[in-house]
Parts: sequence; structure tokens; C-alpha cells
Amino acid sequence: MRNRITILLLTLATVALSAAAAGVAGYWYIKPTVITLAVSPDPSPEYRFARKLADVLAQNRASIRLELMIAESGQQAMARLSQSDADLALVRSDDRRIPPMARSVAVLEEQVLLLITPSKSKVRSLGDLAKRHTLVMDRDGRNEALFRRLMEQYRHDGRPASVTVVPPGTPLAPRLGPGGGIDAAILLMPLSRLSGPEDFAAMERDFKGFSVQAITDAKALERKIPGLYAETIEAGLLSGSPRIPDEDLDTVAVQRLLVARAKLPEQHVVEVMRALFENGRQLAVEQTFATRIEPPSTEKAALIAIHPGAQQYVSGEIKTLFDRYADVVFIGLYAAGILGSGAVALYGMVFRRAPVHAGSRAHTLAALRERARAARDGQELDAVEMEIEAVLDGVLSGLADGAISPRGLEGFRLAYDAARDAVAASRRMIAHPTT
Repeated sequence: MRNRITILLLTLATVALSAAAAGVAGYWYIKPTVITLAVSPDPSPEYRFARKLADVLAQNRASIRLELMIAESGQQAMARLSQSDADLALVRSDDRRIPPMARSVAVLEEQVLLLITPSKSKVRSLGDLAKRHTLVMDRDGRNEALFRRLMEQYRHDGRPASVTVVPPGTPLAPRLGPGGGIDAAILLMPLSRLSGPEDFAAMERDFKGFSVQAITDAKALERKIPGLYAETIEAGLLSGSPRIPDEDLDTVAVQRLLVARAKLPEQHVVEVMRALFENGRQLAVEQTFATRIEPPSTEKAALIAIHPGAQQYVSGEIKTLFDRYADVVFIGLYAAGILGSGAVALYGMVFRRAPVHAGSRAHTLAALRERARAARDGQELDAVEMEIEAVLDGVLSGLADGAISPRGLEGFRLAYDAARDAVAASRRMIAHPTT
């Protein structure tokens, strides 16, 4: 009875532990992982894009969830990424302090530089702005910093450029018109906005009486300033009538990139890539941001190396669950084998009965021998003989199934022979009492 209770308790414990292990593994696999994205505050286009990305991941029941972390500036976003406070961040390709552990995930937007001047201005290139008063439309200081870096390529006398910074949306006409005191304006505008047909009328009003100048040294500037790219503005892109520009213009551009910390698990980045490129229309911010999301550069000499997870998605070689956890599975199987062997040994110790020595049956045979000697008739001897044979059959069966060990077998044999001899002697005595 006690053995049965022990077996039942151990069986229930094994089932409970197995169920608990399966539950923990299932919860770990199904529970979404929360990752953070450092982004500028609402109502910026970047924040609206990030909010949409978080909603898409939740709607698609992806294995990750996106949590937004507000960063007041680009420098703060990069600092949080470098300190691993954030897993993702939005950076601009010309930022000087992009963390070395940042890895590119996607190109969200491209911003082209527009050099705008009054129609009769003598300014024809960036080099002509060294001693002139320039208006820079800027929100976070990045555009002004880029303009000053550009001017460093042309300045020979060391005189700093005279710059007036205004927020986005400031009307240009009063500043560039007569008495405005501004010789040229520098704007960095997203291609998403420039290519939007609804913006043509507004562009025509803003640029009426003004000209958009080419950046003739775009290729050279691309080589000199990391994160700057040569770009072409097609004729008529800004306005169809009047045609602005009237011919293709060379200029420079910067990229808005989504980057991740290098140690962010590859499968999480694959989920982000899947959301970006399979839900592009839902993520676009009304001809303002992220309307043409592109994969990052896969070249080894790229400004920011591509994240391995993004590389998997771009190349179409996404690792399966087994590929990602092959080593863990192998170690788990190895450990399970060891634990299984231990469990079998433990159960064997608990449930297995110690085998009886064959020699222990010799005492029974000795008692039967004495009964045979004391028998008074043949019936008693027949009963004793049947018991002796039963003992022999039990020992032989136990030796066969392991219940009885061969230890003491020689002693058992002697006791068996002695008992048989006693039965035979008693039979002779009963048959010939005088002898």
C-alpha cells in the first residue's frame, strides 16, 4: 500500500512538473517582447510615423510590441540608443555622433537641399553665400549645422556665414523680397512632400519671383561630408506651371534612417522590417514622411552597417525558429537526456524491489526436511514433496525474471538435495519399518 502511494505521488509530481515546464515555455514563446523607439515628441511627423508603426505591430500580432520613448533632440535619441535605453532610434545620415553600435534597419525618408534666391540675385551657388545673409529653415538645429559644414568647404577668409534661423512653415516671400534683408534661403525638404501633387500650388505661390539654384558641386560634397548624398530634382517637380525648376537640378540630400542597436535580436528586427515593407501605405504620414521606405545599403563600406536581421529580410534568407535556437535545442536535448537518465535511475531506486537471494530459500527447505523426517505416512510425505517442488519452481521463476538473484544458489542446491533425500529416506522407513 505504501509503495502504491509513493508511485502515485511521484507520478503526479512528474506530470505537474512537465505541465509547468510546458506552460513556461509556451508563455515565453507567445508573450510579445517590448522594444523601445526613441523619437521626437508629438506632433512631429516622426512621432506620428512611430505611433502608426506601433499600431501595425499590435494589429498584426507580431512577436514584438513597440514602446515610444520621447527624445527632445536627435542627440538625445542617439545618446539613449548608445546607452541601450532605447532599442531603435531615428537618425539623420549627416549626424556627427551616430553611435558606433548603431545598425541601419531602413531608409524612411530623403530630404533634399533647396537653395532659393530672388530671381535677380547674383547668388548662383553655395560658394556665393560666404559673405551674404542666409535664411535657414530649421526645427532642431540640424539644418543650420549642415549649412555651416557646407560653407566650410567654400570659405577661404575664415569669415563666418551670417545665418538667420526660422521654424518650418515661415513664409519666404517677406524675407526674400525687397527690404527683407535675406539674400538666399536654405530648406531641407522631404521628397515625400516635393513629389506630392497637392503641394504644387503652394510651391508656386512660395517660389513666385524666386529661383531654385543648383548645387553644382554635389558630387564633390558627397565625398567630403559623410552622410551627404548627391541628388537630382527633376524639372517641374516643384511646380508644373510655371515650371520649377525649368530643368533638372543637381543638389545634395540627407537620409532619415531607422537604426537599431547592434545587439537587438535578429528576429525582432525581422519583425520590424516585415511591418515596414508589408504595411507601407498605413505607415506613410500624408506626403510628409515615410512615403517611400527603402531598405538600407547592404555594402560593406556603407556609412552605417546594416543590421543582420535587416540583412536577412532583404536577402530573403530569414532564419527559422530552429535555425535561431539550434544550439539551444541541442543543449536542451543533451540536458534532457541526462535528466531523463537520472529520473529513470531515481524511479528505479524507488520502485524497484531488491532481488531476493536464492540462498534465503534454503531455510524453507531445511524446515521441509525436518517435516519429512517427522512424517508418519505417505500422505504427509506427498504434501512435503509438493512444497519442496513449489519452492524450486519459485526460485527458478525468480532467477528468470530477476526477482531472485543467483547469490547463495549453491547453498540452495544443497538444501534442496537434503530435503529430497529426507523425503526418500522417510518413504523407505514407512515402507520397511523393521529395517
